[in-house]
Amino acid sequence: MNDEDSSVGYREAYSNTISGQANGKFMYYTADAGYDFLRGSTYKVGAFVGWTYYGQKSDSVGCVQTISPYPCLTPSDRRLIGSQDTDWNAPRIGLSAETMLLERWRVSVDAAYLPWTDFSGRDHHLLRQRTTFYDHRGDGGGGVQLEGIISYIITKNLSVGVGGRYWAMCTKKDSNATFVCCGGTVP
Repeated sequence: MNDEDSSVGYREAYSNTISGQANGKFMYYTADAGYDFLRGSTYKVGAFVGWTYYGQKSDSVGCVQTISPYPCLTPSDRRLIGSQDTDWNAPRIGLSAETMLLERWRVSVDAAYLPWTDFSGRDHHLLRQRTTFYDHRGDGGGGVQLEGIISYIITKNLSVGVGGRYWAMCTKKDSNATFVCCGGTVP
């Protein structure tokens, strides 16, 4: 993880550190309802509306300063220095298509537009003398979710496949970050 901070203390106005990741996990779900408006014996095309959620939690270990002359930890020190929690929610609208390439090969594609996003996150700093954290909130942005799968049909009820997924989500530029430390809050 690359962490850039400004005004981090009395000794330095800018800090840029590199840390490793540990204990990471993510969770997502997508729920859609749709209708196939074109359907043939080897293809179908439809539209859908739904909701998506993406959450990620991870810890940062170790710390190597890349800019400041003041080291944060020795390179061999792998202690927990922080954690980051993020949650995204968004409505989706999109198109879905599926076709048979050959007798047993199927290709499926989904493309969804996210007209609005909601983001919340917390960035914990555990290496400082007093534990601090930043709360982040943002909404109103947008995004896109694309997915493609090619699968081989083994039986009527069983197939195996491989695919790819691309998700991009953003908020408006004027999203909020609140710094919490030492019994106080600074927006």
